Amino acid sequence: MTYDGSSEFSVLRVVREFAPGVGGSITHILELSKVIDPYLKKQVIVAPYIPGCENFDKNFPIPIVRVKSPAICNVGFPAIADFFYSLYAVKIIARAIKDYGISIVHFHSPLLASYLIPQLRHLCNQSLRYVIMAHGWYDKSGRPIGLSYLIEKRILKSFLPDYYIILDDGTQIIELQNILDQKGVLYEIVYHGIDTIRFSNKPVECSDEFRVLFPHRPIAVKRPDIAMQIFKGFYFRLRDRKLCLTFLGAENSTDLINTAKDEGIYNNTCFMGSLSGDALVNYINQSSVVIGTSLNSNTGRAIQEAMACAKPVIVFNNGGISKLITHMENGILVEPGDTDGFADALELLYHNPELRDELGRKARETIIEKKSWDERIKKELSVYEQIMDVDGRS
Repeated sequence: MTYDGSSEFSVLRVVREFAPGVGGSITHILELSKVIDPYLKKQVIVAPYIPGCENFDKNFPIPIVRVKSPAICNVGFPAIADFFYSLYAVKIIARAIKDYGISIVHFHSPLLASYLIPQLRHLCNQSLRYVIMAHGWYDKSGRPIGLSYLIEKRILKSFLPDYYIILDDGTQIIELQNILDQKGVLYEIVYHGIDTIRFSNKPVECSDEFRVLFPHRPIAVKRPDIAMQIFKGFYFRLRDRKLCLTFLGAENSTDLINTAKDEGIYNNTCFMGSLSGDALVNYINQSSVVIGTSLNSNTGRAIQEAMACAKPVIVFNNGGISKLITHMENGILVEPGDTDGFADALELLYHNPELRDELGRKARETIIEKKSWDERIKKELSVYEQIMDVDGRS
């Protein structure tokens, strides 16, 4: 993608989760902001203050404005937490809009955006345009229906942007599409872009361990409990002490740790802290196989990053993952919930290192072909062009 230097888009990116925290959505925002930056006149990020963020902010190539807020803004009830956070953030955002000459506010949290948009429309220039990016969408088939979810859904319908960008990560985005269709809000569906230079197959020290990596945060929707159940069956088939299951971001996951002890696989299970950047890439490369055991979707960044590193992946076949993975060609697909079939796939790869290499090689080729950031940001820029063309303001 070439750039002619003519962009007039000044974008303020409002995020609820950001570095130095870790996670798939944070990685996505970091990569997106860096890749798209040369095509923008100005880009600024507004993010929550995190202790120790000063060093990160100093070295990041894009200006970051931090919002300090009290503990209530981090309670485990998003509808309340984001409401109070919006009260602390709105004036800081309004000041950044004025100071940097912003023309587009791009939110990465639908709930937070729904609180902030009416406040900003009152405080700021009416020519300002608003874009919301939804990082997937968990409807009632993807998570238990809770009060916060119901509040979020109602608020979302009341305060709408000029355009929605929906990141299709395999979750049930159809519900969000239906809401936007009913409200007449335009939207564009996009997919993960993967940095295939950073996420690549790199040389590592040889090991005789067979390492199974669960690369996701150990949250309920990702079903780490199923991963442990599968590994238990696999381990007791082979009784090989060199088998190892690793969870990332799980050093304080007491329930998982206790389950591993109860199931007799604690000595073959590793509970790591969160990893990002080169440390994450290196650990993926040290793994023998990477797994996805969510019953909702296994199409998120973690699996695609592993594929970019030329690692064989085994996943439950859901969330549209079959559009990316062809069974036994560039990965292994298992019927959702079939834990015995999943253990069979692990055993197959355990006995066939050549197959592991072949699946991994083709997995990387697939990501390079289908997950280019250049193709991805064309859609973002097209959205910006459309909303700024209104009334001939571009």
